[in-house]
Amino acid sequence: MSGIKAKLHCLAFAFVMMATLPCQASASEKVYSLAVVPNLPAVTLHKNWTPVVDYLYRQAGVKIELKLYDKITTFLEEAKGDDVDFVYAAPNMFYLAYQKQKYIPLVRGSNMLRGQVFVRKDSPYSQVKDLKGKTIAIVGPKNVCSVITRQALLSGQQIDFNVSFSGSTINVAKSVLVGKADAGATLDSSMIDDFPEMQKEFRVLMKTQEVAPHPLAAHPRVPKKVRDAVTTALLSLGGTEQGRKMLKAVKLDTPVRADFQRDYAFFARVDFDLLDKQQPK
Repeated sequence: MSGIKAKLHCLAFAFVMMATLPCQASASEKVYSLAVVPNLPAVTLHKNWTPVVDYLYRQAGVKIELKLYDKITTFLEEAKGDDVDFVYAAPNMFYLAYQKQKYIPLVRGSNMLRGQVFVRKDSPYSQVKDLKGKTIAIVGPKNVCSVITRQALLSGQQIDFNVSFSGSTINVAKSVLVGKADAGATLDSSMIDDFPEMQKEFRVLMKTQEVAPHPLAAHPRVPKKVRDAVTTALLSLGGTEQGRKMLKAVKLDTPVRADFQRDYAFFARVDFDLLDKQQPK
C-alpha cells in the first residue's frame, strides 16, 4: 500500500505543478506601460488603442498595458517621471518629457502639423501685426496648435496679444464668428478635416512652419530588441486595410520611423516659460 500511496502522491504533485505552470509563465511575463495623452475621452482612447496593443502582443510578443488620464497635467507629470515605459504624446509634450527621461521616438504619422491664425472674412485686420493687443482664441494652453502659433506670434512676429482658451477647435471658430475673439488659432488640418464648411467664413493671416506629429516613444530602459519589435510591427500594420483603420484611430496614419533631431529638435527653440506666463485676460 505504501508504494501505491507514494505513486499517488507523486501523481498529485505532478498535476499541481502542471496546473500552476501557465500561471507562473503569465506572472513572469514582462508587461510594459503605455501612457497616452488625453486628447480624447478615456473611454474613446481605450477603444481606439486596445486593438493596437493587442496586435503588438500577437505580432511582436510585447505585452503593453494602457495608462489613460483625465487631465493633461497628470499625464505630463507621469510622462516626466520614471514609471512609464512607452509614451504617446503631442510633440511639444513629448519634448518636455524627453528633457527629463530622454525617451526614444520610434514611430510617428506622416501628416505634418501646422498652425494657422485666422479672422472673419469681413474683419478689418489684414496682417498679423494688426492683432497687437487683440484677443486670439485658442483651444488650450498646452495644445500643440497653441504652442506653435503663440511661439510664432510672440517670438517670430514679436507682438503682444490677449488669449482666450475655448476648449475645442469648433469653439475657437465660433468665438471668432460671433465676435468674442478678434482672431483664432488652430491646426490648419483640424479646420480642413473637421469643419470644411466653416473655412469660407474666415481669412488666414498666418501659417506656422510644419512640425512632426505625435510620436510613440520608448524609455531608454526598454531593451532595444523590444523597441525594434514594436517599431517593425507598427510599420507593417499599414500594409492592410484593417491595419490602416487601426492606425488612423490612434493618429499614426501612414507611419514612418521617427527621429528626434529631424522631427522634434524644433521645440528647443520654444520659450515654454514665456508661454506659461501668458494667461487669459
